Amino acid sequence: MTTKEIEKKLEAYTGAEFITPNKLAGFMGQKNVSRVKKKFLANLPAIGGTNSYFIPDVAKNISQAATWED
Repeated sequence: MTTKEIEKKLEAYTGAEFITPNKLAGFMGQKNVSRVKKKFLANLPAIGGTNSYFIPDVAKNISQAATWED
């Protein structure tokens, strides 16, 4: 799956251009929000001091992650 495809699916899932760690975990079918945050959001800035992240940045991180191994 390409970064653009992931981005479109995330935007369709959220209905916005931003996503929270809880929504990202739900999208990925993961119960452990901390693990999702560590794996995909750790190096990204939260938007405006909120708990939301810009979907294109998140999609890029997801496409670059090869496995769930830590």
